[in-house]
Amino acid sequence: MQIDQPGPPGPPPTSDEARAALGALDADASQLAERLVSPWWYHLILGGLVAAAIGAQALPGVPAISVIVLVIIWIPFMMQSYTSRYRISMTRPAGPRSRRMLLLILALLALLMGSVALLKVASLLQRWVLLPAAVGFLVTVVLGRRYDAVLRSEVAHPYRPSGPR
Repeated sequence: MQIDQPGPPGPPPTSDEARAALGALDADASQLAERLVSPWWYHLILGGLVAAAIGAQALPGVPAISVIVLVIIWIPFMMQSYTSRYRISMTRPAGPRSRRMLLLILALLALLMGSVALLKVASLLQRWVLLPAAVGFLVTVVLGRRYDAVLRSEVAHPYRPSGPR
């Protein structure tokens, strides 16, 4: 086995070559961001799964656990379907804005799950669980689409300073 040895360093790139290389990187980032569009069904199904997971808390023991297990099993299949169809996978935030957005979504979903626990402790009617489930659906659909937009923006313009926009 032969390992290629790097040759002696060449002359540094000219300013035009460096500009051309940076322009090519910007074009690649823009093309990647254009491909990061979730299909119309993605957030709707994800919202349905979130609503099912929250709403399942109103069910007694085994059915509640069964729904949660099915949701947990279904999510990787959905993500794999998205990845194989669009040949792209973004599993992490691309920058500070998308990270904050993701943390906001997770905090809201945790708050909704906590509210269901409070409803159970307070022995309120089971139908009240539909309210946090519906809010969980809306949070997932609306903020999920917003998260995608922020993610695309950060991928397309990775060097743009992040600040309030």
